[in-house]
Amino acid sequence: MSRFSRIIDELEELDKQSLKNTARVFAITAGLYERLRTIVEAQKDLGEPYALSGNKKIDQKLLQARYGTYDKCYQIYKQTYGITCQRGWKNLVPLVEKLPLPQTMEERVEQLENTVKVLSEAILEMTTQ
Repeated sequence: MSRFSRIIDELEELDKQSLKNTARVFAITAGLYERLRTIVEAQKDLGEPYALSGNKKIDQKLLQARYGTYDKCYQIYKQTYGITCQRGWKNLVPLVEKLPLPQTMEERVEQLENTVKVLSEAILEMTTQ
């Protein structure tokens, strides 16, 4: 076998391997897309992601239980919705009582961790097939 024949055979083998790898990447990507679409649709089915369940009314007691201090609560609503008002629960509560509850940083981190966990499990599942 000549040197050129060997080089051509090696190139053909590399091309076949490259096609297999590309197909595998596409399969993994398609699987991840479907998994992510399922997660997004599940979030949509729950309605507004930060809304209260049931007919609970947002009041000072609920806000204190969820966010702790007035300052922390005010800061979160200001950051999320751009709300500004004079200091005091009596001024803040009427502005936010019909708005969905913003996520706390801990809830965002937990949601992100769950998403990463689901996607990493999907990647592992796809790569072992």
